[in-house]
Amino acid sequence: MQKKKSYHKTRGGCITCKERKVRCGLERPVCHNCSRLAKACNYAQPSPSSTSTPPTTQTAAEANIERMRELELMYFYAAHTYSVMSHDPVRTQLWKDVVPKHAFRHPFLLHGLLAIAAQHRLHYDKDAMKSADLVQTAERYQQEALTTYIGLLNNITEANCHALFAFSQIIVAIQLSRLSLDTYPDTRHPDGIITCMVEIFELLKGALIIAIEAIDWLRAGDLEPMLGPKPDTPPSTPLPPSHTGSASMKALESLSEYVATSQPPADAADGSGSSNSEWTATRTATLLSTIRLIHSGFLEGTQNSRMTFNRISGIPVFFDPRYLRLLRMRDEAALVVLAYYGILLHQVRRMCFVHGTGVKIVAAVAALVGEEWTPYMVQPHLELEIDAGFALMSSSTMSSSTTPS
Repeated sequence: MQKKKSYHKTRGGCITCKERKVRCGLERPVCHNCSRLAKACNYAQPSPSSTSTPPTTQTAAEANIERMRELELMYFYAAHTYSVMSHDPVRTQLWKDVVPKHAFRHPFLLHGLLAIAAQHRLHYDKDAMKSADLVQTAERYQQEALTTYIGLLNNITEANCHALFAFSQIIVAIQLSRLSLDTYPDTRHPDGIITCMVEIFELLKGALIIAIEAIDWLRAGDLEPMLGPKPDTPPSTPLPPSHTGSASMKALESLSEYVATSQPPADAADGSGSSNSEWTATRTATLLSTIRLIHSGFLEGTQNSRMTFNRISGIPVFFDPRYLRLLRMRDEAALVVLAYYGILLHQVRRMCFVHGTGVKIVAAVAALVGEEWTPYMVQPHLELEIDAGFALMSSSTMSSSTTPS
């Protein structure tokens, strides 16, 4: 078993990193670790001393600049950002009219709207200096919102559940946007891309927790159309061959058959203490149920194109948590399954928050798996029109990429 890296304290690190026992990068106002994981980032206040510098107060001019920035971002949200939050016209109208009303009653949601507006502008503002300022602005508002949001998750009420549910959608959109852009160092290399996807899936699980706990209030409220139907629990059996499905569906069916009969690597284990046979059975069942969920995305894709993004983005909500564990372990079968979810994201690439993410996911998977999986990576490469040579080079070239694919 791989030895856990030793933890070295960093003087002055944020409280969250200290609690997680990881080294803090000391970035202000939000450290890189907390920004990447969408966690609240707080630094301990220095103790007062006779030699300390008196705290500076915000001048009227600075406060005015801050207010103007907020107004500018709120205008950008009202004019542009709301329209990219969904492909479904009913839900788009909710983001335009209803969500802002909740935001004016819940400041953390308002900060979330300002954060997603700043993040949205990053997709259009190519000026490096402006982009750096927008990144900092988006992270600051995100952290201000997260501090309240995380605290309220332990006290979900009829009064705050709608704002919490809306914010849970915003934070996922922000993280997808981070993956789409090349502004953030951790999304420029294959391993970082997989980590980012796992974190997005975990955030989606958080949205599900809110929906389950507050389902009656949400169903009776004005954001009810945002709630999608829960899919049937997929059986942990191989997919039957289809005669009319798309090439991607048939490729998934072949992958399903291979996963059902293959054995995990000899050194693979989840650390739970299960026997090899139990671990193999659990792993196989987890992979097959995940394949079925992704397969359903292709199956429903031709029925209602306006619902495509909402449906595709909602699929991971129902992933077995053990699948996320396999991804963290970099289980190669789990990674190849993820490549097919990359195909689904590529279908909605016109959504600015997911532009290029499908290509990045498939290229990252290709760089991390062995030759055994080459036959099952052919379809993702064909579907996304990725040159096979690009995938082989992705581990070395992604870090230098500056333009979204």
